[in-house]
Amino acid sequence: MRMHVHGIVGHSGGRTPMPSAIAKAAALVSRLHEALLPSPEDSDCPLPARLTVTAIDGGQGYSTVPDLCTVSVDVRLTPAWDSDAALATVCAHTAAVDTQWSDTGPTGVEVTTRWSAFALPPDSPLGAALLKAAEAVGVLATSKVAGPSNVGNYLAGLGIPATVGFGVARVGLHGSDERIGLASIPLVQATCHQALLRLLAVS
Repeated sequence: MRMHVHGIVGHSGGRTPMPSAIAKAAALVSRLHEALLPSPEDSDCPLPARLTVTAIDGGQGYSTVPDLCTVSVDVRLTPAWDSDAALATVCAHTAAVDTQWSDTGPTGVEVTTRWSAFALPPDSPLGAALLKAAEAVGVLATSKVAGPSNVGNYLAGLGIPATVGFGVARVGLHGSDERIGLASIPLVQATCHQALLRLLAVS
């Protein structure tokens, strides 16, 4: 989601200090960073919910107090903390900050993408085919919950069973030094190939 945080524009050297949207956004970011979220023990999902501020954009130059700052927030949902609960948490913290900054406009909360938590059922043909295929090529694999969010959430929202599957060895996920082990590619390719053959035979 995006948080559109408002201040009052003015000159940074003016006699009367103006409420900066960036300073107000900083207060909101601090509250969101410290927000209490449900623990994994609250549901069948072994992974915790997450709320992460991922980008801040606002202001220009040196002498203008900004009247708008946009904060991007990534929220990872779980069965114990769905989109409604997450939005309620964010809005509660937003309202608390707005109250403290009563001389500024209210913060706008814009939900840009919404994917619900999901998990393949234990008897899923997709999961079974992938595990059997891995075993057939000499890899001992077990199923686990990935995420708590991945592109499978989008597909599941369309009614399409999905999994992040059996992936290559990797280090530094989503970091600037993200990389994979090239030697792991043949086994992954063979596993996926065998899984597809199994699924096509079933269909």
